[in-house]
Amino acid sequence: MITCLGLSPALDVTYGVPVLEVGGIHRPTWKLALPGGKSLNVARALHTLGAEVRAIAPLGGTVGEGMRVALEAEGVPVEVVPAREETRTCVSVVDATDGRITEFYECVAQPDDGAWAALTATLEGVREGWLAVSGSVPDTRAGALAAALADAADRGVRLAVDLRGEALAAVLERTRPALVKVNRAEAAEAVGPGELEDLAASLRARGAETAIVTDGAAGSLGADAAGAWRVVAPSAGPYTVGAGDSFLAGLLTALEGGAALPEALRTASAVAAANTLRPGAAVFEPADIPALASRIEVTPSHA
Repeated sequence: MITCLGLSPALDVTYGVPVLEVGGIHRPTWKLALPGGKSLNVARALHTLGAEVRAIAPLGGTVGEGMRVALEAEGVPVEVVPAREETRTCVSVVDATDGRITEFYECVAQPDDGAWAALTATLEGVREGWLAVSGSVPDTRAGALAAALADAADRGVRLAVDLRGEALAAVLERTRPALVKVNRAEAAEAVGPGELEDLAASLRARGAETAIVTDGAAGSLGADAAGAWRVVAPSAGPYTVGAGDSFLAGLLTALEGGAALPEALRTASAVAAANTLRPGAAVFEPADIPALASRIEVTPSHA
């Protein structure tokens, strides 16, 4: 079982327009609405990959209820933490002329004390497997979340975190996560600037057993006790929203299946590339993955 936790769910709405004009009226040629936020994207991708998964998410209002119904219709079980605030909506607009994506993200609501108590109580029931934690965390809850995750790690749960800022710093201070997956900017924010090898090594020195640093189209680098590997993937499609979440899902699926880190990185990169072929975060066809994986270079890094 892989459990996905996030504090920043959203209804993600994507519109496709012939051309995006500031100040103009737009009539989309297509629309896609999905339960989203990073953790729910990871859960959807894991389900698509055939993993046994469940999500834990604070959801509120009619938007939150609609997301719960949609997730269960997709086959993703979700344990809802009732939230007082209406779940946010985030909008992305794809310009058909050049493929550029313009995004409008509502701010994440602060979880009230009742919702936070319910969430931590739910976390206490996670006793095994992977716990993937991703997305924005209010600074006021960073320390409390880190403490709850440290307790989970003490119970034998394997932590995979895709966090940033205060939340990532607090987790690294309180416990040794089995996996940290962040992008280059997030890694530099946590440990200072450097090359990918330096960033991954610094994250491991701070407590991460395995550290993955992604760098957009330039690829990624992963490091564990056995070594470090650089990944170069050819460009695929234009729909990059959710690619990092699909990467994490592919990585966890491969690791759970017993793959060593180099092969898990190849799978993760192929899943991320498949994500870019179609609009919608964590929307992809598993049949596309083998061909994409064959084009990905994974080489030892000796820096």
